[in-house]
Amino acid sequence: MAFADAHNTASFSTTKVVREHLPVLMVSHDADGAWQFLDATTDEPGDALLVCMACIYERDQTLEQIADLPLVSAWRQEVGGTWERAENPPEDDDEDDDQAV
Repeated sequence: MAFADAHNTASFSTTKVVREHLPVLMVSHDADGAWQFLDATTDEPGDALLVCMACIYERDQTLEQIADLPLVSAWRQEVGGTWERAENPPEDDDEDDDQAV
């Protein structure tokens, strides 16, 4: 596996990727180090699944192209398509701290 993370690293995916075999079209490597392998059709929390990273990679070895992804997101139009990349916005847990009470 091309990823530096262990094969059994828990990552997030969707029921549509895992059970319906939709392609991974969006990937996020979050600030906390977590990986998300998504199908770009749903953002419903109930569709999320924890899966091992190697299981996702075995389904689609073209994910090797983004194995070096720093803390950013990537997306493509189709399997084998060119990955576009963008930095993830910083997570701000103190959004309300800046607002006057």
